[in-house]
Parts: sequence; C-alpha cells; structure tokens
Amino acid sequence: MSSRLELKNFLAGRGVVAALVLMLAAGWLAIEHGKRTIDRQREVLALSPRLQEDHLRKMMALHGGDAADGPGNLLYYLNFFTRREPSRFAPIAVGLRDVNPYNLKVRILALEGQLYDSEIGNPEAQALGNFDLTFLLTFLYPLLIVAFTHDVLSSEQESGTWDLIRSHPVARLPVLLTKAAVRFLPVPAIWLATVAAAVWRLGLPVDARLGYLIAVSLLYLLFWFGLAMLVAAWGRSSNFNALALLGAWLTLTILIPVALNLGIAAALPVSGAFEVALRQREGYHSKWDRPHQETLQAFYARYPEHAGYAAPSDKFSWGWYYAMQQMGDEDARTAALALSETMRQRERWSRRLAWAAPPALLQTAISRIAATGLDAHLAYVDSLRAFHEQVRRFFYPLLFRDPPIPATDWNVAPTHRFSDETQEVEFPEEIAILFAVTAAAIGFGFHRLARRL
Repeated sequence: MSSRLELKNFLAGRGVVAALVLMLAAGWLAIEHGKRTIDRQREVLALSPRLQEDHLRKMMALHGGDAADGPGNLLYYLNFFTRREPSRFAPIAVGLRDVNPYNLKVRILALEGQLYDSEIGNPEAQALGNFDLTFLLTFLYPLLIVAFTHDVLSSEQESGTWDLIRSHPVARLPVLLTKAAVRFLPVPAIWLATVAAAVWRLGLPVDARLGYLIAVSLLYLLFWFGLAMLVAAWGRSSNFNALALLGAWLTLTILIPVALNLGIAAALPVSGAFEVALRQREGYHSKWDRPHQETLQAFYARYPEHAGYAAPSDKFSWGWYYAMQQMGDEDARTAALALSETMRQRERWSRRLAWAAPPALLQTAISRIAATGLDAHLAYVDSLRAFHEQVRRFFYPLLFRDPPIPATDWNVAPTHRFSDETQEVEFPEEIAILFAVTAAAIGFGFHRLARRL
C-alpha cells in the first residue's frame, strides 16, 4: 500500500508526468529520425544497379566504339558501383554510417586513393551527431534519472519528515528503497516501451541482438540509479546532490570520452588517408619515366599468368598503363595496411578503456550490435579490396593480350554487395564490464546509505 501511495505522490509532482510523456515522444522522434536516415541510404543503394547500367551504357557510347582498342579506354572512365547495406538495427544507432561512405564508386585504376572519398556533409550536423535512440539513451535518460532521484533522501530531511520516521521503530532502509524504486522504475518502463515501439516500427527481429540491446541499456540505466544512490548517501542538500550528479554526467558523457579519444589518438597516431593516396600516386607517376619492361616485370611477379604479354616498349599500351596503376597500389600497400591496423588498434583500446566512462561503453556496445561502428566500416573497405581484385582479374586477360580483343560479356562482370546484417554479433564484452561497474556503484551506494541510516 505504501508503494502505491508513494507512486501516486510521485506522479502528482510538478512536471513528472509531463517529463515521462516528453521522453516517450522524444523516443518516437528518435526512432523516426533513425529510420529516415537509414531509409534514405537504402533508397540510394536500391538505385545502384540501375545507375550502374545507365553509367555503363553512357560510357560505352562515349568510349567503347573502338573495337581494336579493346576495353582499355572504356575501363579508364568506367565506375563500378559498390553497396554497403545497413543492418536492420542501424536506425537504433546510426553510428559512423553518416560519416563514412557506404556506396563508393571505384574504377579499375589504383584503388587505395579511391577508398577515402566521401560526400561532403554539413559539418555542424556531423558535430552534433544523429538524434537516434542511442543518443537519447546515452545523454538524456541519465538526466531524467538525476531529476527524479537526486532528492530521494534529502527532500525528506529538508521537510522534517525523516526525523519523524527515525522517531518510530521501523526499518528505515526499506522505506527509502521503496521511494527510490518508485522514482526510478518509470524510467526503464518508458525506455522498454520505446524499444517495443522501435521493434514494431522498424520491424526488428526478436533475436540475440535485441536481447543484448535491452540488457546493456537496462544496465546503463541501473548504473545512473546506483550513482544517484551513492550521492544521496552523503546526506547533503538536494541542490548539492543535483550539482554533483550533473557534474558526474558532464564528466562521464563528455570529458572522459574526449580525453580517452585524445589519448588514444596521441598514443596511436595514423599517417592518414592523405599519405596512402600520396604514396599510391607517387608509385604510379614514377613509372612513367621508367622502362616499360621494368614495370611489367614487377607486375608479372604478382600476376605470372600474364607474363606472356609482350608490351611494346616504344609506344603506349593499355597493358603497361594498368600495370603502372597496379604498381601504385603495391607501393601504397604498406601504408594502407598500417593505417587499417592502427584504426583497429584504436578501436580495441577504445573498448578496453571505455570502462572508465559507461556512456562510451554503451555507445560502443550498441554500435557493435547495430554493425555501424568502425569494425563494420573496415570490413566494408576489405570487401572493396576483394571486389577490386575480382574486377582486375576479370579484365586483365583482355588488357594483357594482343588484338583482336574479344567482346566483353558485361552480364558476368563482377558486382559488389556487402551487408552489415551478415556481420557476426557475439555477446558484447562491454555488457559484462558495464555489469561490473553498475554492480559496484549500486553495491557501494546502498552499503554507504545503509550505514548512514
């Protein structure tokens, strides 16, 4: 009965119901924004096959007329469209999909310099990030918990009610726990309702990923509840508790993640895409003044099946030209692999150190569940390299031979498609770390509170 009365009194408080309704509405807006963002990308990707056909038709009309020239001139201008399909959970956490390219067009020319092209976006919008459910959960839900629970004990002390309770022979901790639970439980209830709405609106599958999402999000909310109880155990005023919790929110959501990113960036500097592109271009352009056979011999070491091609040494030939392009990639390979490995090391260290900031831990875990983080992007880049190699091996037999060149069967030419949905999602270790951090916060907070009472 006391819990019912406490709930009634709490909901009758100024702005409580309005705050819960507002958070529920914000959740729906976040679902719609994430859905619209990913749907826009899906629409672009769905047009890719038709755009590829139209582009091929146009290039054939402009550059495919000389049969004696073979496909060399055409391939110089021809783009091959690639697709990185989003996972069904991508609207929950857009992650890096709005920053990194998801539909690169590549040519048979040297690849490494093409991997880092992307559309120019609004820098202010990119700095603010996407208003998706992960953003809502990470930044706004903790503030709701702070607003509801910062004065669980202090309000009773300041009104004189706590002295009255202490004068009676009753267990004081259960009374306080009931009040704390009544103020906290509406928050995860609103979140679970929002997740249920997302499952319905986005057509999310009820699988392990959804279970991981619910688990890590509830643990995150429990962490902030435990932190509020820890602050309440100090026995200070309501204003002090609110300021302390807001300071913790600022530190954990912004200051520590920024410091971690800066520290990791300083410890693991990357040469950047510019150096990779520069090495590739230098490797390619340096071959213009070298003997043709020198370039071809280096090329044949990688593709010995074309060693029988006798490129003319006194004039231009497409075989020699594309061998130069290949050698440009070879010269940039070390820098490209170093860049990818450094980025993967940064990602690993970000996960290892994220225990110091549960908001960063939460975002890392959900981005892995939704396959929208750095790992998924690097997997897409690896698929581009594999696809580009397929394109080369398909067309090289036509480029490294003497006329007459047979007609190209474009119906069997390689095509690219990569889906984040196929990425394996194992039990995120971040959940275990967040559980340990949350258990420590709640346990220490209630232990200190019980001693104080």
